[in-house]
Formats: sequence, C-alpha cells, structure tokens
Amino acid sequence: MFLYDEEVKAKIKTKEIRRALPDLMDFEEMNTSSIAESEPLEDVRITEGNFSTQTIHYLDIQRSVVESVSFAEANLQSVQLRDTRFIRCDFSNAMIRSLDATRVEFIDCRLIGMKAIECRMKDILLERCDARYAQFNDGAVRTSEFIDVQLQESDFRGVDLENSRWVRSNLSKADFRDVKLKGADLRGTEIEGIILFAADVAGVIVSPNQAMELSRLLGLVIR
Repeated sequence: MFLYDEEVKAKIKTKEIRRALPDLMDFEEMNTSSIAESEPLEDVRITEGNFSTQTIHYLDIQRSVVESVSFAEANLQSVQLRDTRFIRCDFSNAMIRSLDATRVEFIDCRLIGMKAIECRMKDILLERCDARYAQFNDGAVRTSEFIDVQLQESDFRGVDLENSRWVRSNLSKADFRDVKLKGADLRGTEIEGIILFAADVAGVIVSPNQAMELSRLLGLVIR
C-alpha cells in the first residue's frame, strides 16, 4: 500500500479524513502511448503524456499514478477509475462522459472548464486544483474532500455532495441549486455569491459567518 506522509497519517488517526484512501501498490513505468488502448491499465505509473483534443472512447485505470499528462480539451468517454492518483495533470475544458470513479485523487491539477456530466464519484480528493468554471451536473461526488481548490463559478447543479468536506476552497458564485448537502462541511470555504435554494442547505455544516451569508442569499431577515 502507498505510504502517505506524516501529515496524512495524523489525519487518518484523528479521523479527520472521511473518505477511503486509494490502495496504491508498487507500479511499473509505462509508455504513455498505450493509455488510449482498450485494455485496462493496472498497477502502472504514467508520466508526461499529451492527449490534448483527442477522443478516447474507453479508459480504465486502476491502482495507478498518472503524472504530468495533458487531457486538455479531450473527449473522454466511458471512463472507469479506481485507486488512482493524478498529479499535475491538465483536464482543462475536457469533456468526460460516463465517469465512474472511486478512491481517486487529483493533486495540483488543472480542471478549468472541465465537464463531468452525470458522473458517479465517491471517496475523491481534489487538492490544490484550479477547477474554475468546472461542471459536475446531475451526478454524485459523495464522501469526498476539496482542499485548497479554486471553484469559482463552478456548476454543481443536481449533484449529490453528501458527507463532502471543503477546506480553504473558493465557491464564490458557484451554482449549487438542487444539490444534496446533508453532512457536507463547508466551514472555512468562501461561499460569497453562491447560488442555491433554501431546501438545498438542509443538513449542511457551516460557520456562523457563512450562516449569515446564506441567510442574506435566501432573503431571510434576522433581528
């Protein structure tokens, strides 16, 4: 199993991390030209590839690390991800369809304008990612963590975000209409101008300052 740094180990002991962590084994270095083939990629490390603007009809990656690979403006169809870590990868303006991801980490990645429509994601980490204008409509991103992520004007309409955790992230002007936020923790995250309905905030965990911001957005009068 992949050895995490001391900070992550400490968080695991204190149960600060809610999501299940990916199970990453020793892996074999792999030529990036093989990533678009139909065979599943398992227990590999893929580095410095460029698949920008390409159409990939089937992508199945398990127990692997993908580093410094560009999928910018790519069309990715039928994507299956399990126990995988993406480091410094570029998904800017990529279209991802039929995404099924479990225990996947995106670290220092560019996700600007990425579209993941009707995605099914669980136990996901986004850390130090730029995901401004990203779209995650009508899917699920459950029991996941967003740490130091830029998500201004992102679109989460209709997404199940139950038990998600948001730390030092920016959701300014993000669209959260018809989301499920039961058990989600937004404390410490910028929510100025966030768009949502009154029913959407049921069960969400917020700070006192955020509660005031939400009351203003929802038209409440506090006396």
